[in-house]
Amino acid sequence: MAKKQARHRKAGMTVSLAMIAGLAPTAAYAYEGYKLPGDQGGIVEAAHRVTMRMTGFEWKNNKWYIGEVITGLLPLLIGGGVHKLANRMGINRMIANAGIPILRI
Repeated sequence: MAKKQARHRKAGMTVSLAMIAGLAPTAAYAYEGYKLPGDQGGIVEAAHRVTMRMTGFEWKNNKWYIGEVITGLLPLLIGGGVHKLANRMGINRMIANAGIPILRI
C-alpha cells in the first residue's frame, strides 16, 4: 500500500482583518489631517500624523511623545494577537478550507 504524497501549494497572499482593524484608527486620524482646510491639511499633515502615531516622533517640533506611540501601536498589537490566536485555534485554516480566497482573521 503506497502512501499518499504530501501536496505543497504555493503560498498565496492573505489579508488579516484583525491587522487591518488595528490600523484603522491611525488611518482615520491621518484622513482627518488630510481633510483640514488650507495649508494646515493635505498629504503632508496626513504623513505627519501617521509618523507621529507609529513612531512617537513629531517632526514639526522635533519632540518625542510616548503617548502617541501607545495610541498608534496598541490597536495594531491587539490585532496581531487576535490574528495569532485565530491561527492557533484553526479558524484561519477553516476559512481557507471553506474556499474564501484572500481574507483571514
